[in-house]
Amino acid sequence: MKTDSVFEKYAQEYDILTNAPARVENHRLEVRGLVERFHPNTVLDAGCATGLTSVLFAEEGIRAVGLDRSSRMISVARSKCEGKPLPVSFRQGHFERLPKTLDGQFDLVVCLANSIAGVGTISNLRRSLAGFRRVLRPGGALVIQMLNLAALKDGAVMPVKATRLGDLGYLRFARRRGARMELTVVRLDFSTTPFGFEPFVHETESFAPEILAREIKKLGFGQIARYGDLLLSHRFKRASRDFVISGLRT
Repeated sequence: MKTDSVFEKYAQEYDILTNAPARVENHRLEVRGLVERFHPNTVLDAGCATGLTSVLFAEEGIRAVGLDRSSRMISVARSKCEGKPLPVSFRQGHFERLPKTLDGQFDLVVCLANSIAGVGTISNLRRSLAGFRRVLRPGGALVIQMLNLAALKDGAVMPVKATRLGDLGYLRFARRRGARMELTVVRLDFSTTPFGFEPFVHETESFAPEILAREIKKLGFGQIARYGDLLLSHRFKRASRDFVISGLRT
């Protein structure tokens, strides 16, 4: 029997899990930096979750489409935008199966916050990257951000984030197991004594930076650059916590 992921099951709490309210202003600077660098009129936010990035692009006057595999995430994103006159829309879908109706519609595709790991396998990664290229206009830009598990020794643990709002808290950490990534999320409920907790474990293939860069290059993207942060202000180093890669559709 299929079990909902923590992101699907607790979509209403996703902003607590990611500490979204505290991240807004810093993420706004990251979004503005992408707008200033790539000058898009349209953007696909692949892995939009509850819509923070999509909305920030829309607030900059960019027509944004947020896409996520979780229908519950999409419902939350839509509800947060009700009544707001912003050029943003949301749709449920999978990176590896982007609809043909999106072909050539975007100047920028962003896939942030390790969302690319959700595709699960190398074959799905290839399908996803090909889809991202297909929906970009010629000269359009692709930006992907993911955790750099290549910086970890096999079996080592990388703390991702610990957040809390009122009685609810979340812990996230990642572990490298050979060529695979194990992401553990623990939901904490402090409204009871003793407090309750519920663990979730997601395991996928680990996309090392060189694998992602190789697959993007094979698709014919040009001006490929690697960074250690989403502000694109620091060059990527092997010890960087994040790996951010950008390229232009030729």
